[in-house]
Amino acid sequence: MNSTTNDRTSTQDNNTDAAQPHNYRPKLSFYHANGKGTGSAVRFEAIPATGDRDGVVFMTLAQQKSVATGSNEQGNRQHATFDWTNRVTVKLNFGDLCQMIPVLKGVSPSIAEGKGLYHDSRATTTIITLAFQTEPCRGHALEVSRRPKAGSEPATRIRILLNAAEAYGLGTVLEQTLGLLAFGIPQPFRPGAATPPAPGDADDDAPDA
Repeated sequence: MNSTTNDRTSTQDNNTDAAQPHNYRPKLSFYHANGKGTGSAVRFEAIPATGDRDGVVFMTLAQQKSVATGSNEQGNRQHATFDWTNRVTVKLNFGDLCQMIPVLKGVSPSIAEGKGLYHDSRATTTIITLAFQTEPCRGHALEVSRRPKAGSEPATRIRILLNAAEAYGLGTVLEQTLGLLAFGIPQPFRPGAATPPAPGDADDDAPDA
């Protein structure tokens, strides 16, 4: 079963001071469960830029934990669940998205000619791959592989195959998100607020007396 949800954190009246930019945190999820319990899910959460902090998109993948049981007719339907406790989360920056979007929109066949994105931290090494495939199933294969640097634990790999509609929609959404990651959420003009100086009018541009 394939499904997509778009969840947005609810706020109070958008015309009040309670609705501040930091409350804007949309989520987009894709759930691919199957009858064998070998499915997976992926969730994207956009964090807009604020002040001197660049925006990011958190991408989280989880393996299927249980299969769906029961039926709606009998009133005992239990949906499939996913193992979010053992999830794998990666932080995608502006540059990462600029490499993923062309693949999702059919411009490039894969990221970095199949090499993927390389994320390195003190504790782990993470490889993110995204590629269009035709066999054994047609779609865009997204996979995250994370290996700890210490110990002998095997790498954790989670993979999900997005169909054409999902890849197109995700690529479009991420493309629109680039503005949030670069510039944040535009602030509405408030009467009485100081108007920022126009380019060339700032004090730094004024000649010395």
